[in-house]
Amino acid sequence: MDWEHFYQNYRRPNYLPGYEVLTKLGSGAFGEVYKIRKLSIGKFYAVKFLRVEDSSLRTAVLKELESVKLLAQIDHPNLVSIEDQGEVDGIPYIVMSYAGERTLRALLNDEGPIAIERTLDLFRQICAGVQALHDRSIIHFDLKPANVYLKGELARVGDYGLSKLISRTRRSLSFGRGTPYYMAPEMLKRRGDQFSDVYSLGIILFEMLTGEVPFRGDTEWEVLKQHETADVSFPDDFPADLEGPIRRALHKEPEERFESVNAMRQAVLAAAPTTRSAPPRPAKQPPAKPARPMPAGRAVHRGAAGATNAVRGAVQSVLKIPAVLIAGALQLGVFFLMIAIFFIVLHLLFKLLRLLLWFI
Repeated sequence: MDWEHFYQNYRRPNYLPGYEVLTKLGSGAFGEVYKIRKLSIGKFYAVKFLRVEDSSLRTAVLKELESVKLLAQIDHPNLVSIEDQGEVDGIPYIVMSYAGERTLRALLNDEGPIAIERTLDLFRQICAGVQALHDRSIIHFDLKPANVYLKGELARVGDYGLSKLISRTRRSLSFGRGTPYYMAPEMLKRRGDQFSDVYSLGIILFEMLTGEVPFRGDTEWEVLKQHETADVSFPDDFPADLEGPIRRALHKEPEERFESVNAMRQAVLAAAPTTRSAPPRPAKQPPAKPARPMPAGRAVHRGAAGATNAVRGAVQSVLKIPAVLIAGALQLGVFFLMIAIFFIVLHLLFKLLRLLLWFI
């Protein structure tokens, strides 16, 4: 592995075949992560260059990369998907979907404890991703906030399939299966299963709510010893309803923990105060506007005006009765007048006829 040549040339166009290396996103026990852009379509990805200091482990690393081809078939919204793998300058690399530059570790470092509502939403997504791995008989073995990537409010679990690799650094021993602060006690005996991931999820949930891991020590071995023997202690302001699920997840005996990640997720969401069902709230009615007091003078004026209007209405109601009678009488009078005129005209015509007959 020629890391010196890598640092001198990794920014050259097409150094990584088909990609352009942009910025460094982070580094860890297993290597360094960079943001890259696929030249053909301009889409962003992340690449992890695997650092293996011990040459005797190179064969194990290359063998591990063979399993990456199987992991690339997994597609889940809460998992960082694996897109490609290869080797450059003797350095193995894995290309992954770009899940953002922020991790749960960075969020905890910047903000400390996370509000319970947001904690539950993120934890629900983390559990969904881990359960998707378990459904395919894949155990993560290295669950920790640094392996949870955040893009807005979307959480994705990454670095699965790489946790069996071992890397020795000059500072400390990085365990091949897990990180001491989040490692289940049985992992010291090099045995683990899905219950080990449940334990790590319990530690993560505790830290999300408190800003601290439950077990600390001056050395990694002291931390691991506490995982084996010490009981978890909750701060006074810790949500009491969530103590039970976390105690069960952190049980020293794997068989006493939740039987699955789904079971843990359901227990946590059911116990959380904000997720309990509550009676529907009545529809909110707009408040009635209070009546403004009326000045005394205006009140007297309006009272007098009201009385006048009442009298006027009463008079008009009374006057409506004779008006109807008068209208009827006029119609009847016109009728009789027309009859009288008819008989008068008829009488005149009769006299005129008699006069004409007399002259004849």
